[in-house]
Amino acid sequence: MKLLKTPRFRAFLGLALLAAGLIGLAASGDLIAHAARFASFYVLAGAGFAVLATAATSLPLRGVIVAAVLLRLIFLPALPSLSDDYHRYVWDGRVQLAGINPYKYRPYEHPLDSVAYAGRELINHDELKTVYPPLTQAVFFGVAQATKAMGLEEALTPRAEVVLFKLVFGAFDLATAAAVWFLAARRLRLRATVLYLLCPAVIVQTWESAHAEAAAVFFCVLAAALLVRRRDGWAGIALGVAAAFKVMPLGLLVPALLGGRASPARFIAGFAPAFVIPYLPYLVTGGSFGSLFQGGFSWTGASLLFLLLARLFSPHVASWLVLAVFVVGAIWIARSLRGREKTAEAFAWTMTLLIICLPIVHAWYWLTPLALGLAAGLWLPLAIGMVTPLTESLPLWAWLARARQLSDAGDSARAGVVLSIHRAVGILKR
Repeated sequence: MKLLKTPRFRAFLGLALLAAGLIGLAASGDLIAHAARFASFYVLAGAGFAVLATAATSLPLRGVIVAAVLLRLIFLPALPSLSDDYHRYVWDGRVQLAGINPYKYRPYEHPLDSVAYAGRELINHDELKTVYPPLTQAVFFGVAQATKAMGLEEALTPRAEVVLFKLVFGAFDLATAAAVWFLAARRLRLRATVLYLLCPAVIVQTWESAHAEAAAVFFCVLAAALLVRRRDGWAGIALGVAAAFKVMPLGLLVPALLGGRASPARFIAGFAPAFVIPYLPYLVTGGSFGSLFQGGFSWTGASLLFLLLARLFSPHVASWLVLAVFVVGAIWIARSLRGREKTAEAFAWTMTLLIICLPIVHAWYWLTPLALGLAAGLWLPLAIGMVTPLTESLPLWAWLARARQLSDAGDSARAGVVLSIHRAVGILKR
């Protein structure tokens, strides 16, 4: 028990538990098929991370960097099992390699029959056109070109492409650690960087599942750091690039332009071309939005606020209501947390609010507020980001969806139960 009071011992104990959990995940094969195994090892890694967090500054930064890289690389060779998004990544890259705009057609449409990919039937939401913005598409295209140059495009599995995706997005992930250091106040810098580098949610989402979110996370954190340092034009460029990788960073325009954080003219002068120019090649060849704006109407998921409002009203009305909630809340956050020194905190809370308001929420969406929150010394975004991989990978949402179906099918029975309860309360009152 005395050893547990020693920060250095807690830090190394936490690191050992974290490593054991992540190694267990990497060695477990299909983590969806072995959901209990995933939950056990992820909870072990999370427990180790929690212990480590109580003494993060006791670890030498160089050792942390080495450990962080090694714990990421153990996931490099395997195909993702927690997500099948990589099929869409590979497909979009090969569609572009065939000289076709990826935003024009759905995967099953006949104009794409000339595109060869054995996993075409495995693409999720094949009723939708692609939703990935142009700079993410540029990565897909580059990886497809590299795979073709290596002569591996006809392999039975897209392992070569997935490894390249992990390396590209993983490089952004590691760069984000440097951006967190750059953004955080001096007193928070070491702890924030250590916790980001060793966060199991970050490692699993980027290196096991190969999600593209890491690129946008890096540029969002970089934009905040540049604002703090009065580099408004460069901050605008960074945020524009982030929004050209993923659309969500557009929400950060509110705290960037309000609250005395930037010169609006210089910021917009950097943001506008960085955001617009990547869209132009796709716009002139048939479109650059795909099914992006179908979210909330034909495609929803894991958003309690939106689903509640859509149930009370309609998806269309709910979309306007959550937009209003976000705009009002983001303006309040921006004006409450004024000044450049509050940029990390304002950005973190704004992204947290934005994700709560989205009609579609995935666990990896929380990587941006997690990184910004660490730089700001906030624990709530980190806690949410740590928990959501469990809620997404375990069949919790399927159970909720099933419960909702049963509820829809049993309106009359529910009404009867409510009436019975009302009568029983009346009898008791007598």
